[in-house]
Amino acid sequence: MGIGLSKRLRRPGRPVSEPDAARQESVRQESARPLERAPITTARPELMNDGTGERFRQLVNDLFTIAVRMDAVRRRFSELIGVTPPQYSILITVAQLEAAGAGEGATVRAVAEHTHVSGAFVTAETGKLVRAGLLAKRPNPADGRSVLVSLTPMARNALEGALPHIRAVNDVFFGRLDAEEFEFLSVAASRIVDASASAVLLAHALSAGATKP
Repeated sequence: MGIGLSKRLRRPGRPVSEPDAARQESVRQESARPLERAPITTARPELMNDGTGERFRQLVNDLFTIAVRMDAVRRRFSELIGVTPPQYSILITVAQLEAAGAGEGATVRAVAEHTHVSGAFVTAETGKLVRAGLLAKRPNPADGRSVLVSLTPMARNALEGALPHIRAVNDVFFGRLDAEEFEFLSVAASRIVDASASAVLLAHALSAGATKP
């Protein structure tokens, strides 16, 4: 009975129609044809002085690799303190802003701008850090609508303990840059960050209206 049922349920494969067969043959022929040149992924002449766009493509690949490796490093740094990677970035940023502001604390907006994330995200994460005893929060005397966050002694001790490891890794990560190259990279990275937000919006808009192959 089971065998008979399986035979009744078995359906033959759908025959390939002539248009489908012709399309598959066209795709096969196109795939077999060697590319005359590599795909050019930028139209700006400033980004393809070599005339091929290969250096631009390599730069993009290098930036992807740097981002992945920096994220891996940040994950290890955060583990030294016992927080998540985004929380580690917030703590380091608060420490930097506090030092620049003579220890007066940092606003959520300033932290968000420095870390390039939304204010809502920083608000949520600073709340967790306050509950963990790593950040303190108080009203902002200069603006009653906002608050100032600052490191607690617990957070300062945790950062101080991790700093030797952090410095050692950063010195190796950026160790091949001299002072001039570091300055150039800092300026270039800042300009790319400024333009990247518009690029993300454009990518979303173009992909939403694109016809899938």
